[in-house]
Amino acid sequence: MKTDRFFILFISLLFIAGLAEGFAQDDAAALRRRDVRREERLRQQQPAPPRIDSVLLSGALNEVKEDGRIALTLEGGGARGLYHIGVIKALEENDIPIDYISGTSMGAIIGALYASGYSADEMAAIATSGDVEQWVTGRIDDRYKFFYNQRENTPSMFSVYANIQSDTLSSRQSLNLALPHAFINTAQIDMALIELFSSASAAANDDFDRLMIPFRAVAADVNRHEAVVYREGDLPFAVRASMSYPILFRPVTDDKGRVLVDGGVYNNFPWQPLEEDFKPDLIIGSQCLDGKEPITENSSVEKQVMALVTLPSEYRLPEGRGVVIQRKITSSLLDFSGGEATIEQGYNDAMAAMPYLKERIKARRSAEEVERRRREFRSRQPEMNFSQMEIDSLNERQEDYALTFMNFEQKRKDEGSEISFDQMRERYFLLMATNEFNSNTFPRVKYDSVRDDFAIRLNLSTKPGVRFSVGGNISSTAFNQAFLGMTYFRLGRNAVTYTTDLFVGPVSTVLRVGGRTVFAGRTPTYLDYSVQGSWQSNLRGSFGNVTPARNTISARTIETYARLAFGIATTRKSVLELSGNAGYNFFSYIDSYDEPDNPSTHDAYRFVAGRVQFQHSTLDKLEYPTHGGRFTASVIGIHGRDRYENTELHAQKRWERHRRSWVGAKVKWEHYPSNWKDWWFSVGYTLEAVYTNHPRFGNPYATILTTPRFAPTPHSRMLYMPEFYADRYAAAGVMPTFRLLPNFYLRGGVYAMLRDPLQKDDYLHYMSDLSFLYHTPIGPVSLSLTKYNFDTKNNLYVMFNFGYPIFGNRGLFY
Repeated sequence: MKTDRFFILFISLLFIAGLAEGFAQDDAAALRRRDVRREERLRQQQPAPPRIDSVLLSGALNEVKEDGRIALTLEGGGARGLYHIGVIKALEENDIPIDYISGTSMGAIIGALYASGYSADEMAAIATSGDVEQWVTGRIDDRYKFFYNQRENTPSMFSVYANIQSDTLSSRQSLNLALPHAFINTAQIDMALIELFSSASAAANDDFDRLMIPFRAVAADVNRHEAVVYREGDLPFAVRASMSYPILFRPVTDDKGRVLVDGGVYNNFPWQPLEEDFKPDLIIGSQCLDGKEPITENSSVEKQVMALVTLPSEYRLPEGRGVVIQRKITSSLLDFSGGEATIEQGYNDAMAAMPYLKERIKARRSAEEVERRRREFRSRQPEMNFSQMEIDSLNERQEDYALTFMNFEQKRKDEGSEISFDQMRERYFLLMATNEFNSNTFPRVKYDSVRDDFAIRLNLSTKPGVRFSVGGNISSTAFNQAFLGMTYFRLGRNAVTYTTDLFVGPVSTVLRVGGRTVFAGRTPTYLDYSVQGSWQSNLRGSFGNVTPARNTISARTIETYARLAFGIATTRKSVLELSGNAGYNFFSYIDSYDEPDNPSTHDAYRFVAGRVQFQHSTLDKLEYPTHGGRFTASVIGIHGRDRYENTELHAQKRWERHRRSWVGAKVKWEHYPSNWKDWWFSVGYTLEAVYTNHPRFGNPYATILTTPRFAPTPHSRMLYMPEFYADRYAAAGVMPTFRLLPNFYLRGGVYAMLRDPLQKDDYLHYMSDLSFLYHTPIGPVSLSLTKYNFDTKNNLYVMFNFGYPIFGNRGLFY
């Protein structure tokens, strides 16, 4: 019995000993597994990154100590990148320090602004001022355009440039189309970047580590297919390189010969330069796009193109040291109209994440300390005054023309001469608004610390020598018209332009060949010369009448004349011109309503005419303007010989010939108050007065067709209505306009014409017009209801137009 118990005890001890030995062999592994489980439990006890709405904070953060360094990286995204301003504002309000910053494209712009000393509120003010929307249109403001340089009565919708190239082997010349380098002219963007960043770059001596906070911008080298990180150099250039979105904006070339485009092509979330250069304790990312969103058959053209030319960016930040505030902003690339809401969204998202961030980040920087640093850095920024300008890539004569035009006759007139940035920008825009030059690359600005001023270097080329233009008018009436134009331009010490314009349509056909020579100087002058032939008829076709048409003359006019004019640009928007015409008018007419049995007659008038005219114009559009004004005052003198023939005279094989001469004067004022242009309602008005001693011709129709005419609407210029022709008259009109949507208007017009009561009993006539208008980038679309006189239901017309219903100028002036 005892033996059995002893045996069982012995076996049990052996079993326990074996277990102990096994445990001893696995002890190290067991301890490691235990430590792993303990660390996992500790991590689970830490606060998890919250998921609030669509705010994503990726990765559990290590605690950032009080002396920890924090970096901020900003994603590119066009207008959507305004989201970053709200994120920065929230971080500053909660005393979260930003020690380093980087960005791509719009992220580079926002990052550079912050590094240059701009506060979040200042950045928001710039973004929502409307200036950015103007910059990205690519259109230079009309106030920089000389009125004398604008071609009247040219309904161009599209233009294509071409270069004349010579083959040295065959000695032949060929015409090659010059496709645009980009869709958007960056002249305004370039000047804005220079204004925003050049002083900061000078204060930092072009070292981005010496800005208010260190900054990195990322661009893309299109030839080497790699990202380029800017740590030093010209700050506005670095930002411009980083935001050069392919196709939209022209690439830039740096001093090393690298052709650079938007950094988002290779790295749209550039946290790596911050990690490599500064090793921060924490990287905060602000992301406004869904970088992993796949392309589908329904994706926009923009997304499809960018998917073809870009590489995926790395959005994963270092584990435990990275956090991303993220939301997919759905606005389009260049839609800055919703900027205020986008900034607010970034602010709200960052504020929603703030409790978690403040718990993990112990480092703080007060608003007072940030403002002190900002004031200190700004105090080192020099005032932007310019004393030197250099132009590359033009020949000597072209450079002389450009500098003269900009009032920079010499690089430096004397030791103390300087102009402000506003003056420099104005003169640059004046030059670019001539449409005679291209900017080959970003203007380079250099600070001279000895003189304490700046120099600017422009790299310019002349526009291609040949331009083809296409346009016209599509109408529900007979006034359909096609326009073809060709322009040859040559720039030397003077600017010479030769043009050929052809308007073809069933109501009006015009052929005009001519040219202009502009003599550059502080007061530009020009010499115009041209030959024009025109044909206008309302004998056939529909003119849109919905009630019977009465009191209209069925006539055909043929006019040819040569023109010579000399003009002086008295101001930017004013011209004083002396002109002379010599030509021939032929009239053929029949009035089927008033005199149905009257045979067809015709009249020929050979003439010479002279005019002195002063014009001042700030109108914003060629047709249907919405703001601005135009004042015209002129005197004319006309002398010629009239030859008249009808059926009776033709049977006798003879003509009636008489000399006809007259003088006259005209004043016209059309005004649309500019301070109403942003309202939903505005009122324009027009005043017009004409006085002539126009003589009687051989028949009343020739008399009417050579007298001045009141024609304030497109439809009225298409008809011959005798009651709106007069030797002497005064007229007025009121044009109320309602803005229904952007670029979409309801425009009315009521006009009254007072003829000379000593000559006519029926001396007061009216005209009214009601139009729906939509202004497209290539021309207006209009649906108009026009009524002549109110004492009868006759003469009510409806007309649809897409384009510019334009007629040639009259050789008799008016």
